[in-house]
Amino acid sequence: MRHLVVLPPKLNAPTVCGRTGAQCIRRRWLYLVTLAGVGTQALLAASGSVAGSVVDDSGRAVPSAHVLISYAPSIRTAITAPPVITGPLATTVAADGNGAFHADGLAPGQYIACAETASPGYLDPCHWANSAPAFTVSAGQTTSGVSIIMAKGSVLHVHVDDPQQLLKPVTGTIDLDFQIHVVTPKGLHYSAPLQSSTAVARDHAITIPFGTPVNLRVLSAHYTVNDQSGKSFAAQGTTINAPAGTTPGVVMLTVTGKK
Repeated sequence: MRHLVVLPPKLNAPTVCGRTGAQCIRRRWLYLVTLAGVGTQALLAASGSVAGSVVDDSGRAVPSAHVLISYAPSIRTAITAPPVITGPLATTVAADGNGAFHADGLAPGQYIACAETASPGYLDPCHWANSAPAFTVSAGQTTSGVSIIMAKGSVLHVHVDDPQQLLKPVTGTIDLDFQIHVVTPKGLHYSAPLQSSTAVARDHAITIPFGTPVNLRVLSAHYTVNDQSGKSFAAQGTTINAPAGTTPGVVMLTVTGKK
């Protein structure tokens, strides 16, 4: 913030700075720090906070969930939930071991809260639920009691064999050259993150709702893939449906060549 401060003429006068240059510099920095503190206090006073918790559909805490707070959309859309349509992302925070979260520095306005977990097993309400918590932030106030409910789902596992080591090494959870997606009945794509990998195999996993058919697809412009029967994996994918309380079998795929 230093470059925003214009010092008054008297601050540059020797009689104000003192006898030595060091005294002058110290006083100038004290003036700048004071102004910076005042500016920070003004920003905090103009913003608000939100506090709440992340729980599953039985009311139990979801520890260490990743909370995404987005602005409420400024225009109406004809798309009905799910998914829950949000505006731009405002901030992200991590819930603690008891599922509690707190976010500061939010401009006054309306927001929507979503959540996701690093390990599969829970559904982000913004992707799969008919509603997600909406709340209003006021200047200088904390909006408390916001509850994000993450329903439990069925974990779909996909194992990819790569005996010829055709896939390039990748860091992170997404390989843009070889992606595993589930597609919802509305045509929305969600990526199945990479859980682990070796030189000759990869494992992906994604949580899907119980009793809701989804389409599993491989998205790759560079590789050919076979299913577990040895046949080419269909471009249109395959339908997966997990009845309540069940887990679908592991989908086995094999990378067979390059296109």
